[in-house]
Amino acid sequence: MKISPRNMPRPDSATEEPLDQRALEIVRRNKLEGESLKDLSSEFSAGATTLHRKLKTWLEQGRFELIDKWSGQTSALDVTTDEPLGENLARETLIRRARVAHVPGVEAATGPDYRQPADSDRGQVAYQAGDQLHRALGDVAARLLLDRLRPNMTIGLASGRGVAFTIQRLEELSRDRPAWISGYQGAEIFSLSGGSWMGSWAIPFNRPLDADANVFHLGTILQVSSGKRTYKGSWLLVREGAPEQPSYEGVHLDLAIVGIGQLNTGHHFLRPDAALQLESLSNALARIREFQEKDKDLHASIADICHILFYVGPGQLPDEVAETVAELNNAMSAAPKKILQDADEIILVAGGAQKEEALYNFIKGNCKDAPIDPARVTLITDSWTARRILERG
Repeated sequence: MKISPRNMPRPDSATEEPLDQRALEIVRRNKLEGESLKDLSSEFSAGATTLHRKLKTWLEQGRFELIDKWSGQTSALDVTTDEPLGENLARETLIRRARVAHVPGVEAATGPDYRQPADSDRGQVAYQAGDQLHRALGDVAARLLLDRLRPNMTIGLASGRGVAFTIQRLEELSRDRPAWISGYQGAEIFSLSGGSWMGSWAIPFNRPLDADANVFHLGTILQVSSGKRTYKGSWLLVREGAPEQPSYEGVHLDLAIVGIGQLNTGHHFLRPDAALQLESLSNALARIREFQEKDKDLHASIADICHILFYVGPGQLPDEVAETVAELNNAMSAAPKKILQDADEIILVAGGAQKEEALYNFIKGNCKDAPIDPARVTLITDSWTARRILERG
């Protein structure tokens, strides 16, 4: 393992304090090589208390990250949960419970820069921070999933970063503690949405983040046989010549893990490369983009859970756009809405500014067409998003 500085804006070197200029060396020697702050204080001409204060500030600002040199993967140095904030969020909304994570170093994911063009520097920084945020939330969700696992349970998985990072983290935990993941061969696992080749923005990921891939990898982790894994297959239904869709008749989910998306400039539906997979729906998606570009307040007006779209924007949805949403819902490959609505528990993994509007309206009960019931939801989110929702009342 090594510690590396994050690629983030920094002060001009002429205005930096001497300790800030040598921050990487101080952190490396203290955190990885075990030198005490007292020993370091004599070399850096600063008291141990001063070094402790500076070190704490650097870590809280997310200035550094850990890098696993064997895998090339990174993670935040310090992710903690805020139980009182989670309890308050659940009490003030319609959700069953919440786990709220404090994730340092992802400030770019808490601002409006996700609205910038995908190829802009500011947009890229925001998207990359969103990746890091959802990876941290995946860690929290994976630990919750360990607590929820029961023999012979039925699990549904959606697409997206939050779900994929949850399964990835569970795989890492299973390697460290194999006994934690034993005895679940009798589980059944269902894909809740059709496949697409979509990925993260910045974190290297060796597979697509779609629901089918999540089912495959969770099944491998839990040693569930192929006969107990159900895949959706194609991204679209019959109009794309997809094979017959799997049946969900008689299926009752004990647990589903989902994310929430918003059809804005950063959503994979509206990225240029999506045209290859969504060619027959390009006109419908263009109508949504045109509608949202008329007013910045409409930018986050269409939300997505398990590829089932619903309205979260202000005012009344124009008939043409409502018909477009219905057209997409009839075409997208997704599990029946009733399967999701009747699930015993939903783990919803999402956070950051890009998800704020949809999360707020959903957990406040403002989205009558949402495919899941807020009262059955355990929300995994970050402290910035939780506070923003509470501030809005």
